Amino acid sequence: MVLRFVVKKVKGKPYVYLHGRDKQGKIKTIYIGPLEEIAKYYLVNVKGKAGWWTGRDLNPGPLGCKPSALPG
Repeated sequence: MVLRFVVKKVKGKPYVYLHGRDKQGKIKTIYIGPLEEIAKYYLVNVKGKAGWWTGRDLNPGPLGCKPSALPG
């Protein structure tokens, strides 16, 4: 069975599948998992980068007002 990795978007999120044909010529698709989880697993367990995610907001909103700038 010749398989290849395929990334498919389902409802906007990427998922990884193994896709190929078996010896009888039938198409087989095997679900692996979400691409984000596979990338996290690879970085932590293979590359040893345990603290790669800081958890901070990558799209912060505008900064708040300074206390002295508030009216009243």
